[in-house]
Amino acid sequence: MARVLITAFEPLPGSAAEASSDAARILAETWHGRAEIVHRDLVPAYAESSRRLRASIAKHLPDAVIVVATAPGASAVTVERLAVNLDDTHAPDAHGEQPVDRPIVEGAAAALWGTLPAKEVVAALEAHGLPATVSLNAGSGLANHVFYVMQRELAEWGVPSGLVQVPATPAMGLDGAALPAEVLAEALRIVVATVVGEDDEPAAPAPVEDDAEATQAYLLPIREPIPGDTPAFGLPVADEPAAPAALSPAAWSPEPEAETVATPTWEPEPEPEPAPEPEPAREATPEPEPEPEPEPEPAAGQPDAAPQTPRLPTWDEIISGKSQA
Repeated sequence: MARVLITAFEPLPGSAAEASSDAARILAETWHGRAEIVHRDLVPAYAESSRRLRASIAKHLPDAVIVVATAPGASAVTVERLAVNLDDTHAPDAHGEQPVDRPIVEGAAAALWGTLPAKEVVAALEAHGLPATVSLNAGSGLANHVFYVMQRELAEWGVPSGLVQVPATPAMGLDGAALPAEVLAEALRIVVATVVGEDDEPAAPAPVEDDAEATQAYLLPIREPIPGDTPAFGLPVADEPAAPAALSPAAWSPEPEAETVATPTWEPEPEPEPAPEPEPAREATPEPEPEPEPEPEPAAGQPDAAPQTPRLPTWDEIISGKSQA
């Protein structure tokens, strides 16, 4: 996630408000993008503002740094392109310092380029209907001083950085053009979104389908109960009286309600009780076979119940003459 450091200036002593500080604060409070916004105010003094800027960069290690300053009398949001190595001002700072024709850093480059995508930022602002322009340099005042110190500090970092000047707000009570702080905060939002390559605008809501039939009021109320024999049950539809050709809501008068036959309510049949589970079959035990009863012996002196068949003589008995009579 990208981290963007936005610095603005506190109001000068005796000033009612400061456009850059108010706009940056509103942006930090209302930002909903994926990037992280870190907002820091700088004291409007040459030495102290440089010290605080370096400390904030070293502490937060941002992926982009934007210095916001107020340009009284300006009518558009201005993206500065060049920081000049010169302090030359006609008004003292918050600590009473008023440098004249003094280099910011002795022996350093005469000017340093900002690394914000200036033309892309201006195009994005104009696409949202906000006045915007690109400026070659930021002059030689306090905003330019901080701009030059920042570009020299970040020369080896390779992160986008630059100065954006905004018009005054009505709360400052200055002559000339002014824009509300909320409008300036929106402009800064577009600047940040363009620099980090994202758009934090909420997605457009999906169109709501308007079902006119579902929302239209019924002009003809139902006067009779709906017949029960409908095609849904495979039965013929009962004959209904033809409706009048035209009937307006004002001309319609309700007829006395007809007696309706109470329709028996359907009750679910009771669920059958579950059958008891059959007991496991027991193995049949074989019954013992009955023992045969002994035959009764004949009594003494009594003939056998069944006569015996006489024995025939064998062949040997017949030849030997020993056959028994």
